[in-house]
Amino acid sequence: MKKKYNAAVLGCASIAVRSLIPELFNSPRFNLCAVSSRDPAKARDAAKRYDGVSWGTYEDVIRDRHIDLVYIPLPNSMHHEWTMNALKNGKHVLCEKPLVTEYGQLEEITAFARAQRLLVAENFQFRFHSQHQWVRNALAGQKIGEIRTFRASFGIPPLPVGNIRYHPELGGGSLLDNGAYPLKALQVMLPQYNFMMKAATLCYGASGVDISGGMYLDCPEGIAAELAFGMDNFYQCGYEIWGSTGKITSTRAYTAPPGFRPRIIFETADGVENIDMPADNHFANMLLHIAGCLDSGDFEDEYAQNLRQAAYIKRAFELAAHPA
Repeated sequence: MKKKYNAAVLGCASIAVRSLIPELFNSPRFNLCAVSSRDPAKARDAAKRYDGVSWGTYEDVIRDRHIDLVYIPLPNSMHHEWTMNALKNGKHVLCEKPLVTEYGQLEEITAFARAQRLLVAENFQFRFHSQHQWVRNALAGQKIGEIRTFRASFGIPPLPVGNIRYHPELGGGSLLDNGAYPLKALQVMLPQYNFMMKAATLCYGASGVDISGGMYLDCPEGIAAELAFGMDNFYQCGYEIWGSTGKITSTRAYTAPPGFRPRIIFETADGVENIDMPADNHFANMLLHIAGCLDSGDFEDEYAQNLRQAAYIKRAFELAAHPA
């Protein structure tokens, strides 16, 4: 019987209430022990839906010696502060993306976590959906020949006025929110290649945050990566990998909910095949992965992924502000 870890949630953001809180409660590897919020009524309302789950403040949660891991879905600008607070109280951390808004913050987090042997994971649950393993297997089998180009996009229509993503002081903007997904997808799907970012552009709106943009990367093997994102866009949520003899397109790469069957489009000279993938639960799969990391005590891969992602984001901001 594998150990079950005690988990708590810092904040009642929509993704927490809608997805992670119920998944933690139902997980075979975690006990959901507490939900917290600056608004006591929100925490109480979220907790009362689940038998045995308590509620309180952020401080209550991170000081509870029985808690092993905290999940942090707070506004981006608060991630560094509360990740460090959790680590200083001996807690492992699963934090919503982006883990930080400045690269230097992540260096501090990583050094402290490594010294204390604590996990810090950035929540890109989509990487654990089985559709992507199908694509990786197809690439390994050279189903589309040699890889030439990776294209990915994640764009959404405008959000309601006042949404936190439109507030610069809260770490808003489309690069940190939407652009993070295509960047992560590139690393998830083609991890064996060392991509360098060569160009980036950002378009800013009246609120003072970037509302759309794009990035271009390449690698010594000659593969080009073209990434686009935005939050004033027609909805797009996928990637395509173009090879010498075919192309694979994922149509719902990042947000396929449990029960949904995402479609892969497989194109070659022989024709087009629409393949409906099995339904999967990437939230549950991610929690099993996190528990596996805690079982082994090996956190180096997660540290490395965090640092690589943050370095790309930093480079994109630099290139968009000061083109080389």
